[in-house]
Amino acid sequence: MKTRFLDPRNCHSLLPPLPKLRLVQLIDEYLAREINDKRGKFFGSVDELIRKNEDTIGRRLASKRLRLDLPIQIAVVLTVASNTVDVRSTWELIEAPARLHVGVKFPNGVYWRSIVPLQYLLKGWGNANAGHQCYVHSISTNVSQIKSWEDLKKREENSTDDYHYVGITGRNWLHRFSEHLSKMARGSRLSFHRALREFYGHSDVHFISQLGEINLSYHDAMNWEEVHVDRLGTQGLNMIPGGFKGLRYLHEHRIIDNTNVSLAVRDQAIVELHRQHPRKGLPNPFLAELWQDDWYYLKVIGNRTKTLTPEQVRSIIEMARDGVQVSEITEAVGAINDTQVRNVIVGRTYRRTRRMLGIPDGS
Repeated sequence: MKTRFLDPRNCHSLLPPLPKLRLVQLIDEYLAREINDKRGKFFGSVDELIRKNEDTIGRRLASKRLRLDLPIQIAVVLTVASNTVDVRSTWELIEAPARLHVGVKFPNGVYWRSIVPLQYLLKGWGNANAGHQCYVHSISTNVSQIKSWEDLKKREENSTDDYHYVGITGRNWLHRFSEHLSKMARGSRLSFHRALREFYGHSDVHFISQLGEINLSYHDAMNWEEVHVDRLGTQGLNMIPGGFKGLRYLHEHRIIDNTNVSLAVRDQAIVELHRQHPRKGLPNPFLAELWQDDWYYLKVIGNRTKTLTPEQVRSIIEMARDGVQVSEITEAVGAINDTQVRNVIVGRTYRRTRRMLGIPDGS
C-alpha cells in the first residue's frame, strides 16, 4: 500500500485489525487534507513529525522522541455493522503528543477505543514492533457523562469511574490483549479478566486500550510497569505489584524460585498464586498497605460518586441528633435515597468513617 505519511507496517502492528475498512489509507488522506496541507489546521505539521522521527532514531525512550507542542488529536469511529467510518479531529491546549484514537462499535453493543501516539505510525520511526511495548487497558463506566473532549481529558486525569490494568509485553500489545480476551471467555478469575467479563456488553461502558512506551529493553519496560502500577490507586486491576517489585513479591510468597524469570513464567506464577489463595482476591499489596491508612481511606471514600463523603456522614448524624426527618436529611446532604441515610444513622454502614470522625457507634 502506497502512503504519503503513514508507515503501513507499523500501522498493521499497532492498530486494531479491521480488514474490511481501508483504515490506513483513510487516515493518511485525512492527515494530508485536514492537518498538513495548506488548507489544513496545522500546515506542515505531519512533515515536521516525520522529520522528528528521523532525527531521533536511536534514543533510548520512545517518549523522548515525541513532540509535545502539536496537540493534534484525531478520532476515527468505525461502526462494524454498517461498515461506516467517521473521522474527526480536535486540539488540546496542553502539552501532549499527537494521538490517534480508533473507536470501534461492534454489533453486540461493545465499544472499544485504542489510543496510539501518532508518531509511532508515521514514516521515519523505525520498527515499532521491536523490543517491549507498554500499555494500559481501561474499563470506563458512566460514559454518558462525557459530553466533550474536555470531559474526556478530565476522566483520563482523575476518575473513580475508570478501572485500569497496566501491562508490558515483548511481543505485540494487541496480540497480548487478544490473549486476555480468550482467558476472559474461558472463565479466568484473575482480576482483569473477571472485570472484563462482568462489564462486557453493559450499556454506558467503554473499553479503552492506550499504548505507552515502545521499543524498550526488558529492564526499562519492567521499571515503567512498576511505576505505573503503583499509580493506579483503588482503580487498579493488576494482581501483584508491577515490574521487579512484583517478581520480588512472587518470590517472597514462594511462587517462583528466583526473580530472574521471563514474562511468560511470571504470568503462570500469577495464576498459581491465585490458585493457592483464591479467597483472598489478591488485591494489589501496595494498595492493601495504603488502605490501612485512615487518611487514604477517607480520600478514596470522598472521591467515589455514589459513596457518602466523611462530611456527608457527619452532617447526617448531626441532623439526626437534632431531630431532622430522614427525607429532609437525604435532600440536604444529597444522599442517594432515604435507605442510605437510615443505614448511617443506625450505624449499619460507614462504621470506619464514624470512628475516624470520632463519632461513637449508636450516637
